[in-house]
Amino acid sequence: MATDPLRVIIVGGGRVGYRAGRLLDGYGHEVVVIERDPSRCAEIDDHFPTVIEADATLPPVLREADPEASDVIAALTEDGATNLAVCLAARRMNESIYTVLRTDTESRHEYGELVDSVVYPEAAGARLIANEIVGNAPRVFNAVTGDIEIVRVEVGTDAPLAGETLADVPLPDGCLVITDADASTVAGAETVLEPGCQYIVAVDPDDFGEVVELLSGTVRTVGGGP
Repeated sequence: MATDPLRVIIVGGGRVGYRAGRLLDGYGHEVVVIERDPSRCAEIDDHFPTVIEADATLPPVLREADPEASDVIAALTEDGATNLAVCLAARRMNESIYTVLRTDTESRHEYGELVDSVVYPEAAGARLIANEIVGNAPRVFNAVTGDIEIVRVEVGTDAPLAGETLADVPLPDGCLVITDADASTVAGAETVLEPGCQYIVAVDPDDFGEVVELLSGTVRTVGGGP
C-alpha cells in the first residue's frame, strides 16, 4: 500500500543532518530539526518548518519535538554517545518510533541491539542516510547516473497504476521501470504493477513527484538545497 508522509525528528543540524533533512523535506516528509548551536540554527532556520534551538539530550527538549507523534528519530550529531542517548530516550517516549543512529566506522556494528539502523556518513551519502530514515517509503539510491534518480517504489493499493501492465500505463517519457515485482528479472511490457510490491524505477528528477504519485498514490516533490 502507499506510504503516507512520515514525521521525522532530526537531531543535529550540521552538514549531515541538514542534507538528509532537506532530502526528506523534498520527498514530502515532515521534518523537525533539533540543533543546539545558535549560529547554525540561524543558518538553517529558513530551510525547515521547525527548528528547535536546544540540547536534545534534555527530556523537555525532546518532548517539545514530540516523539510520540513522530515516526522516526535520526540522531545525526558528531557525537555517538549523544546520538545513542537521544535514540534511547525517544524510544522510551514512543516504543514504536524508528531510531537511526549516526556513529563512526569503528563502532558502527555495536549498536544493532539498541537501535533500528546505524549510519556512517563517511561511507554513506545523504541520500542513503535519507533512505535509512524513510524505511519502506520511496527510496532514492546513490548511483553513477548523472541527473537520473534510481528509486524503489511500493505500488499502493489505490494508486492510479495499480494492477496495470507496463504496456498500458502512461508513465512519463523520462521514466523506466527496471525490475519486476520480485526484483528477479528485468521488467518488460508484460510486467504487471502489483499492489503491495516494490519496483526499481529510473526517473528524470523533473518527473519524480509525478511518477511516485502514479505508482504509490502518494504526492511527493523533490526539494533543493546542498
